[in-house]
Amino acid sequence: MNTKTLVVQNTLDEKISEFLDYLIAKGGPELLDYEKFTSIVNKLVPDEVDNFRERIKTVLNENTLIGHGFVKPFGYPGDFNLIDKIYRFDVNEDARYRNWDMFFQNQPGANAVRNRKTFFIEYCKNLSAKKENSRVLILGSGPASDVYEFLSNYSGGNNMSIDLIDFDQSAIDFSREKNKTFNGQITYNKINALRFNSYRLYDLIWSAGLFDYFKDKHFTFLIRKYINCLLEDGEMVISNFSTKNPTKRLMEVLSDWYLNLRTESDLFRIASDANIDKELVSVEKEPLGINLFLKIKKNVLNS
Repeated sequence: MNTKTLVVQNTLDEKISEFLDYLIAKGGPELLDYEKFTSIVNKLVPDEVDNFRERIKTVLNENTLIGHGFVKPFGYPGDFNLIDKIYRFDVNEDARYRNWDMFFQNQPGANAVRNRKTFFIEYCKNLSAKKENSRVLILGSGPASDVYEFLSNYSGGNNMSIDLIDFDQSAIDFSREKNKTFNGQITYNKINALRFNSYRLYDLIWSAGLFDYFKDKHFTFLIRKYINCLLEDGEMVISNFSTKNPTKRLMEVLSDWYLNLRTESDLFRIASDANIDKELVSVEKEPLGINLFLKIKKNVLNS
């Protein structure tokens, strides 16, 4: 019985290897290959991951989006450069890599990232329409491409002041250059969100793609810290990838990209642990239901 099992396993491995060679030869999976490739990745056991990566090592470099995540040129996954490329649906036109990038960009996780940009822009439009001279703080601002798109396409944002916080100087430099037309409205702060202290109060404190990396205790600490930076009618909105993210295994295997996925109940519990009254807390989601948005109104009792 053991011999037969070993033979089946070897045959399966050989077929997988042949399929991967086939994908590499044509520059990555095409649409008809997506389901099979995704199924292979999802079924890998931990001991097989290194061998799998070795098999596709020719594309695990900065020429592809999955390779960018894997190599981590700025020292962390999901860096500002990668997020900006997701926002812009950037694809390497080199035939050796194009299909890999198309595969990456067509994954639910990438679409959810673009959806959270849309969520931010719509929120800022509504805020600008409701209140002149509004002030926004963004924790983990990354490329600030969402800020650029909002200010470029919505004249109502002309009176909005935006403070950006990011620990990566490269991200700050990138966002400053991208938003140079609007730098009179934007301030840049190179500092870890855990250590930043503000003397200002904000209408909106926004964070997308940062809290996914925090453990619950840091998540709770930051809510307690930044709730005090809101105006009485202000709101904190924190994005977090859901446990329903179907791209989870692809992110982990292909790009060595791990997130702390959470449920809606998790977010309500964390807000409760931060001593926020439940009446002031709600959770929304983008259309795919992959990115959740914890929304916390100012709790005046914490002022």
